[in-house]
Amino acid sequence: LPTSTVTVTPNNPVFTGETVNMKCEIKSYSNWRYEWYKGNTNNRVMLQTSDHYTVNGDTLSIVKAISSDQDHYWCKGQRDERPQSSHFSSGYIDVK
Repeated sequence: LPTSTVTVTPNNPVFTGETVNMKCEIKSYSNWRYEWYKGNTNNRVMLQTSDHYTVNGDTLSIVKAISSDQDHYWCKGQRDERPQSSHFSSGYIDVK
């Protein structure tokens, strides 16, 4: 299966009030639909667009970061053709 990578902008640490962008990149295939999750491996919660999070395809934006945003974030790509999904990949945000 193709693997995905998550990049975080700006680099850690981020500061309260900043907007953080996380981009999920999956090499070698196209037509991915992306899902974003927050939490640890055993307790991931799917993120939806809200006042605080913007999910736009391969990019998750966290608007005006707060201390509780410090966590692991995961992306998962899904597609209808083979291969159907990638592994979860994670990025970590350290909020100061």
